Amino acid sequence: MNKCLTNLKLSGLAALMALAFFPVKAQEVTLKSLDGTVSMTGDLLEFDGISYRILMLIGEISIDASQVVCEGPGCPNMLANQTEFTVAGSSGIGLNLLPTLIEVFALDRGGDLDVTVNENGSTVYNVLEADGTVYASISVQATDSIDGFSKLLDGSAMIAMSSREVTASELEAFEQAGAGVLNSAAQESIIALDGVVATVNRDNPVSVLSIPQISAIFEGDIVNWSQVGGADAPISLYRRGANAGTTTVFTNIGFADGDHSLTENATILPTDAAVSDAVAADINGIGLTSYAQERRAKAVTLRSVCGGLYGASDFAIKTEEYPLTRRMYLYTKQADIPAVAQEFLDFANSETAQSVIANSGFIGQNLSRNTLDQQGRRMAQAIVTSGNRTELLQLQDLAASVLDATRLSFTMRFDENGELDARALADVERLGKMISNGDFSSRQILVLGFSDDTGAINAQLNETQDMAETVRDAVVNATGRANMGNVRMSPIGYGRLFPVACNATDAGRSSNNRVEIWVK
Repeated sequence: MNKCLTNLKLSGLAALMALAFFPVKAQEVTLKSLDGTVSMTGDLLEFDGISYRILMLIGEISIDASQVVCEGPGCPNMLANQTEFTVAGSSGIGLNLLPTLIEVFALDRGGDLDVTVNENGSTVYNVLEADGTVYASISVQATDSIDGFSKLLDGSAMIAMSSREVTASELEAFEQAGAGVLNSAAQESIIALDGVVATVNRDNPVSVLSIPQISAIFEGDIVNWSQVGGADAPISLYRRGANAGTTTVFTNIGFADGDHSLTENATILPTDAAVSDAVAADINGIGLTSYAQERRAKAVTLRSVCGGLYGASDFAIKTEEYPLTRRMYLYTKQADIPAVAQEFLDFANSETAQSVIANSGFIGQNLSRNTLDQQGRRMAQAIVTSGNRTELLQLQDLAASVLDATRLSFTMRFDENGELDARALADVERLGKMISNGDFSSRQILVLGFSDDTGAINAQLNETQDMAETVRDAVVNATGRANMGNVRMSPIGYGRLFPVACNATDAGRSSNNRVEIWVK
């Protein structure tokens, strides 16, 4: 079955592999023919990039690598030495965030960056070594989130960029293709945060709108500014296409309570920046864009159905308490990826990378702090909406606990299986590292659990106590247990107290189920 090298039709990947010799430790592997009809199992003795040499009961046998698929932990990583990979998807990430991350990635390694734009619109970033040789070649195709998932699935991209969470249908498509579980910690990476904002012209007197009002405007049910307290003038609509992450995030929340559709009477623009610029030039305009691309327009404050006011801010987005917060994702398939691609993914979540994300207008995940004074509106809202004397006494206890404390932006939430979600796990690691480094020496860390208003009060208190203890234990484990020093961690469950959102909506209830971190 062997063929000489000159007769092989090698792809770019195989050609790279043919340059390397892979010494292996004998481990059992299974080699299957491409049509799946024939398989053979044995100990892998050698792989030279062209052929597998395995030991079977009948003796040693050499198999052409292009004719079989290798299965088993002993199989070599066929992509280990590949230096080229493609990233495709959300233009918000691909045009505004990823270029900065790639540049810092290159500089952090002590090298440089060479950028070229192809005729097809993709941009190639060559990460250079100090001597000018190419360390990595990253092709970025900035379109929209749905295109990123499509290219990841068909193999034309190795990493998908998405400004929204993967959908149930997309999850199913990848699972059916044997490409893994996209929203697992191994395949989903959150690299930044952002918020969807409704922007108006800075001279427009309207500065507060509810999400239902914004939804009605973009459905075409509200067509004049006088209907929402503004001037008697027609409303001009600007937004991205229906598949863009900005639009999808808003419709998932704004249209969640029924059968709605976006009006076609809107100007569709290719980028969030273009939406903001159009609104800034139109006194009667309103647009759906990203917090990172507010630019010269004005983001309106959101009013909840409970009367709460929510402005987009770095801290509100970091804690995901701004109602239209969104996470910025990178996804991979359940398969080997080039070592340099994995290195870049790891770098994107490093402290260095997260600290420069703000230069792109996005929100990084490094720690921010908020004083109780800055949280005052929440406390006032909780007092006003408390239902009975018992809750008021509990609020008094809570206020006493956090009176001299500072709230950290780390806010942990759980997934549908009751496990800490991907972002919470990353924040646990960040907090654990800070404790190990002595950042909170001689301090008390309050780990406070909160819930929505579903169920009996005692059950809520027990559940949130369990949530707080789960986070406490995870953080302790992240420090290595021996590195806690003189830091005290106090987990306390407060049930439905101190909501950050309105319990009348699914999104609000989800936001209220959380664990906050305070330090005193």
